[in-house]
Amino acid sequence: MGGFKRDTQAIDAFLRSGALAPALLKEAEQLRAAAAAAAPRGSSDKGGHLADSYKAETAKASLYQGGPVRDVGRVYNDARHALAVEFGHRSKAGNPVPGAHTLGKLIGSKGKRKRRK
Repeated sequence: MGGFKRDTQAIDAFLRSGALAPALLKEAEQLRAAAAAAAPRGSSDKGGHLADSYKAETAKASLYQGGPVRDVGRVYNDARHALAVEFGHRSKAGNPVPGAHTLGKLIGSKGKRKRRK
């Protein structure tokens, strides 16, 4: 009896076909909702603007430089202050303000995200 033979070309064609885009968008949308719920809300956030600025989408991209282009799910925040809140910044007085790492904490498998709660 023959063993399993991996068809790399067929796998590559499937990953480029767009068939995964709906499932990737669903996962990205769930992550977007979780990020919006976990986003910090403060006086400088102008009433939840940061939470409302998370977006989910699918796109064609390479997972690594020079790699094949395939469907990926993305979650991002387009608020002007999103990077400062995510990664940290300095206050006007020069004191360090640690990052909230909202997206960073949500990255990983669903099981890992559930265990973190």
